[in-house]
Amino acid sequence: MKLISSKNIIIAFWALFVISSGCAKNHRVLINPSIPIHDSTIGNQLPVAVRVVDSRSSNVISKWQGEFKVRKFTVISQGDLKDIFTTRTRQALTKLGFSPKNFNLKSERSLLIEILSIKSHYQEDPPKINIRVKANIKATCKNQGKWLSKNFTSKKNRSDISPASFPNESLLNDSLSEIMGKIFTNPSLIACLTAEQPAPAPQITR
Repeated sequence: MKLISSKNIIIAFWALFVISSGCAKNHRVLINPSIPIHDSTIGNQLPVAVRVVDSRSSNVISKWQGEFKVRKFTVISQGDLKDIFTTRTRQALTKLGFSPKNFNLKSERSLLIEILSIKSHYQEDPPKINIRVKANIKATCKNQGKWLSKNFTSKKNRSDISPASFPNESLLNDSLSEIMGKIFTNPSLIACLTAEQPAPAPQITR
């Protein structure tokens, strides 16, 4: 019995990728970033209201169409990203020692996470594929009438990978995990969230 070479296996996966791309129109990916930060007490149990907004025009992460319009696919995110990022944001604040709360308009201290874009691009390089991922999220701190907004981006590339990894859900989540780590280790944002109203000056009686 002859052993099947790794090259033949890759070619077989590539053929399967081509065939499946022509048949299946949508590929769903589960967006579920991690929170790569260390536990801390810097939050001092200060309450922080959490709000997440998904500003993307659609759930489409990528669209691709081959020559002669034979092969085409659409990669879309699965589930409600607002729920996923709300959970992750609350977990991150808890790890930093804050006390996350539900958002309301009267909240004195709040953190708004706005999902601006999550995109991936796939390029054929038979028998392999190349993938490029880019994500952009804005974080806005509001504390006692003062505001601070910052954009956080991540770009990741992988080349010469097996088509069997398509649509490479892990690379998307790695990119978003990197952004979440940047947000919750940003000194300016942390300083905004931890700022407390100065105590009133004592009254002097005569």
